[in-house]
Amino acid sequence: MGRTWQQLLLRPAINFHLNDQVLFTQGYSYYINYPYGEHPSQFQNWEHHLYQQVQLTQPLGRVRVQHRFRMEERFIAKMKADAADPNEGVLDRYTYQSRFRYRVWVTVPLGKGGNIGPGVFTANIYDEVFINFGDSQRLDYVNQNRISALLGYQVCAPLNVMAGYLYQTIQRPGAASGADLIELNSTLHVALVYNLDLRKKGLPAKDGP
Repeated sequence: MGRTWQQLLLRPAINFHLNDQVLFTQGYSYYINYPYGEHPSQFQNWEHHLYQQVQLTQPLGRVRVQHRFRMEERFIAKMKADAADPNEGVLDRYTYQSRFRYRVWVTVPLGKGGNIGPGVFTANIYDEVFINFGDSQRLDYVNQNRISALLGYQVCAPLNVMAGYLYQTIQRPGAASGADLIELNSTLHVALVYNLDLRKKGLPAKDGP
């Protein structure tokens, strides 16, 4: 555990607040995927993603429910053995996949105040499903699912600290046999969330993840 890298992700994005409940995002993701686990890939590879996202925040009394809808266009590097060194991989080609992600996140403030703000602990739980589509050669459309429970603390208006447990299910292509592999990961989940809000003064800042 923690001895090998699994993935590196860089994800810059631009947000547009329609109002306090609706947030639009246009972004780019760069992944580096490393060989890991009991059935590692042969070579390290990488992915380029473009994505569009809508996030809806729904207050229900003390509880805040957040729905996130994300569409991804994935350009995935496929590797082959280097002719000079078979242990090293070189780029063969890129393949394209479309993926849709939906996440529901529920936040409950802990304590008597009932409001989410600086100095307040929160209980958080979310579930996110990843769905592939557009590839007629694959029928396993559910690519991944993540369920997490977190204890959060808002240090100040833009900064949240959260820690908890993440259970991840991944379905990915297997070896030459063609049989898919089901990967189950139990993970300590730690997050630092800093929301840089560039809206005009007077508008409330978004306090969620």
